[in-house]
Amino acid sequence: MKVNLKNTFIFILVLIAGSLGGYFFNQKVNFELREGFDFAPLFESWQEVESKFYNFSPEKAQELKQKMLYGAIDGMIQSLGDPYSDFLTPEESLQFKEDMSGSYEGIGAEIGIQDGILTVISPIKGTPAEAAGILPGDKILEINGEKTEEMTLTQATMKIRGKEGTEVNLKIKRDDQTLDFKIKRSKIDIPTLDFKMIDGDIAYIQIYNFYEDATSLFKDAANKILNSKSDKIILDLRNNPGGYLNVATDIANFFIKEGNVILKEETDGGKVTEVFSKGPGAFANFKVVILINKGSASASEILAGAIKENNPQTTKIIGEKSFGKGTVQEVVSLSDKSSLKLTVARWLLPSGTSIDKNGISPDIEIVTSEEEAKAGKDPQLEKAIEEVSK
Repeated sequence: MKVNLKNTFIFILVLIAGSLGGYFFNQKVNFELREGFDFAPLFESWQEVESKFYNFSPEKAQELKQKMLYGAIDGMIQSLGDPYSDFLTPEESLQFKEDMSGSYEGIGAEIGIQDGILTVISPIKGTPAEAAGILPGDKILEINGEKTEEMTLTQATMKIRGKEGTEVNLKIKRDDQTLDFKIKRSKIDIPTLDFKMIDGDIAYIQIYNFYEDATSLFKDAANKILNSKSDKIILDLRNNPGGYLNVATDIANFFIKEGNVILKEETDGGKVTEVFSKGPGAFANFKVVILINKGSASASEILAGAIKENNPQTTKIIGEKSFGKGTVQEVVSLSDKSSLKLTVARWLLPSGTSIDKNGISPDIEIVTSEEEAKAGKDPQLEKAIEEVSK
């Protein structure tokens, strides 16, 4: 049965007022939604706890009520069974905003849920996670000895993050190996974009995420390319876990002609909305090679797939199959500075293909081994240079 979230929160506000004033709990109240859903059991349970729970002393009442309220909201969200929908307390909401601003304290590993298991999407360049040898696809079994099976994504993230200089212990499953890592946390400043010219005429752009400053940095790089003689681009999206959708579409506008479809959003009830390129499409006729791997997720998968489907004759994708996260999350701020992170849609490629759990498959598959990476070799980039130069 589908619950109307707006009415749910109206109920919660009334419930809070009742718990503080002591009036509504003495009334027989039936909360009915238009589908006949009755919140009375929740209301009655709250009353029973407040009146009978042995530890509900006056000194602890306010603290317990706050925990009960947050627990009720969190339980509602977790019951949806979606790994990317979460309730965030005010403290967690602040942490989330700091993460999206590009700076926080932790180990520098983006994590997600894959096949129901807490999984590393990618370590961030130049961070303790990368230095320790954490790899995309690593399964996190334990955090500081605590099993992760029942943790939400937010809970796991908060346990891994921590004050600079402190340590976190991770038990990792990698293929058939079980590995233990002790990693010292530090301040993480997330890089956004690197640009350089290779062999004089190949433009190389590596985008690490799609956070707020990615658009302006990409436009700076685009202007340099357009003022050069280059008509070849290597777009490196390896270990890019995603970010803001509008940033990814801003960048897609340069590769896809105005009016063409960048992506489709499938919302509740199967309604599909198309997102079109606003141009300029300046790189639509360029020769483009896109690099992806297991750490390419979400918006980076959308960008890679959109460019490939719009420009199939001039675009090649090289590397490994991507992570496969194709859902859209919206952050809703609540009155006490807590928030909801809700999955509101699925992203589809212009063809209508879903990325979620499927990922993007490369045209040319090349896996960089741990030995090659440690030796500073990059066979994926070498192949990209070869292909874009043909």
